[in-house]
Amino acid sequence: MPGRFLISLWMLLAALAVAFGVYVHVQFGLSLPAWLVLSAVVLATLAAVFVPTARRWLTQLMTRLRGAPALYWLLLLVYLVVWISRWLVEYQPTSGWWISAVEYVYFFIGLWGLLFMLAYGSAAGQAREMARKLGKSRFTGILITLTTVLVIFFLAEAYLRLFYITTDGYGFTAMNYHWYKNYGWAQDNSLGYRDHEPLPDTPGLTRIAVVGDSFAMGHGINNLDDTFAQRLEQRLGSCCDVDLLAESGWDTDLELPYVEQYPYQPNIIILSYYLNDIDYLLTDTAEDPNANFAFVANPQLSWFVLNFFVPNYLYYNLLQFTSQTRAQGFVGALAGAYDNEQFWDEQRFRLNQFIDWADARDIRMILLIWPHITAIDYSQPAVTKVKEVFEAREVPVVDMSPILSQYPLGQLVVNRFDAHPSIFTHQLTADALEPIVREMVDARAAN
Repeated sequence: MPGRFLISLWMLLAALAVAFGVYVHVQFGLSLPAWLVLSAVVLATLAAVFVPTARRWLTQLMTRLRGAPALYWLLLLVYLVVWISRWLVEYQPTSGWWISAVEYVYFFIGLWGLLFMLAYGSAAGQAREMARKLGKSRFTGILITLTTVLVIFFLAEAYLRLFYITTDGYGFTAMNYHWYKNYGWAQDNSLGYRDHEPLPDTPGLTRIAVVGDSFAMGHGINNLDDTFAQRLEQRLGSCCDVDLLAESGWDTDLELPYVEQYPYQPNIIILSYYLNDIDYLLTDTAEDPNANFAFVANPQLSWFVLNFFVPNYLYYNLLQFTSQTRAQGFVGALAGAYDNEQFWDEQRFRLNQFIDWADARDIRMILLIWPHITAIDYSQPAVTKVKEVFEAREVPVVDMSPILSQYPLGQLVVNRFDAHPSIFTHQLTADALEPIVREMVDARAAN
């Protein structure tokens, strides 16, 4: 490797990799394969710098390789693609997610290898000779095209990871997973819910439980304080503690069991109901709404689509979610489930079971019911059926349909691929719930 500066830099990269490796081992423990790689890096560096035979052999190897510049270029591309891709797949660096110490180990080892390939054994005039040969090679055009495609791919990948960590409406995409990793699960409390820690029971405290699925937990809302449950708690003040008992994907069959297991019994329950709460009856049936979306069947292609944002975005967001046929099929299957007498009888039984449980414990209930935000009118027959169950039991109902129908769709949803409620919609929801909740809180205080 020519020049003391490059030799020193190469040795420094090896030392930094080892230093971070020791730190990771002390803090978390480093695997045996990682230690073997670090040991190999150290031994190779010492041999290449201080052992004349090893230095001579490695110099000859790299000189011969550079004598075939098209092959050398291809190997550099393969090295860079493998290095960057493994980093992305293993660690998935994204906006909002800090780079870990073990990633620095990987980063410095990668730079160490890249500097070796670029500079070790190079000599004056070698670059000009390589350029001359490449100018005559029929492979040069192919390599330029391949390099351009890879640069565009990884730049697009970086852009999506830095600026497009967001949700989709169905939870299929890599972006959605990393939104949960960075903003969803990252804000869970000690009980496993995306909420602040619940206050302990004290005399005069009214405990309000918001029970539901992704609509209640704030799917797509980066700051949990922008969700309607937190806005409601802020407005009610110290007299109340609003606890969120909601998880993305929960259906009606799961909600009551989790409320029963909750360590604090609420005085008021707000049941946030979206039409897909009947999904537990539809899974793996001909009526399953998710069957409208196609998943990648080939294992290798599926791995590529799931682990890289660019193909994931193209396949799911552009090909799947923008398909009007698929979207209409999803909404139609969801609304149609309420016309199936067998499904609806089971769902109605579970809803009444929830009301019975609350009545037996003198817990007041409020039904917050959501239409499909992109098909409010089409949702109404199903919404009406659910409302009638609660109205027959004298449970107050907050129907978001007439409220949301006053505003343009763009204000109401998280993004063009996600029909979950936006921050603005969560604010409207808190506005609609507040007077009913205050009335119940005041009535409880008066008693």
